[in-house]
Amino acid sequence: MFNKIFTVLVVVIGTAVFVLADEPADKKAKAVAMADEIISMRSNLAKTFIKPDTEITEETFKKVCGAVGKRVKEITEKEGVKIRHAATKYRNPLNAATPEEAEALAQFSKDKKLKETADTVEKEGKKYYRYTKPIFVEEACLACHGAKDKRPKFIIEKYSDDKAYDFKVGELRGVISVMIPIEGGEK
Repeated sequence: MFNKIFTVLVVVIGTAVFVLADEPADKKAKAVAMADEIISMRSNLAKTFIKPDTEITEETFKKVCGAVGKRVKEITEKEGVKIRHAATKYRNPLNAATPEEAEALAQFSKDKKLKETADTVEKEGKKYYRYTKPIFVEEACLACHGAKDKRPKFIIEKYSDDKAYDFKVGELRGVISVMIPIEGGEK
């Protein structure tokens, strides 16, 4: 009898360990897919709506950055994750890098071969798997993030404390972080 209970217990524990061991890989795949979707969406929309010698209007801004923001909101509400875009040279103060994000930005800036980071963090009493990926400046980005004196008028008016200018193609623009809750991570 004891051997049967022990065998069942080993099988159950073995399965539980397998599921727990597999969990980070599942979370990483999910986080990578979300980050890649958002980065690709921003890049594709910018290339579609921002052409050389085209005046960038608030409508253009909404078609690119507004659409990306809307998609981020949809994903976070549907999936129960947290997604954040952060930068040290930010336009919107809500995107100002936290000390942890500034550290990630410094890592990506220092090591150009570093394509991602992943760790486990605790926020607001919950544990999360956090995946962070760098965002680099593309040609279309320069329409709003290039020379300070060439920024669109509506950006100058709307963002009086703008720091997100004077970038060059290929430079690190910011990071995107996806945080997925870890089951049982509440205090």
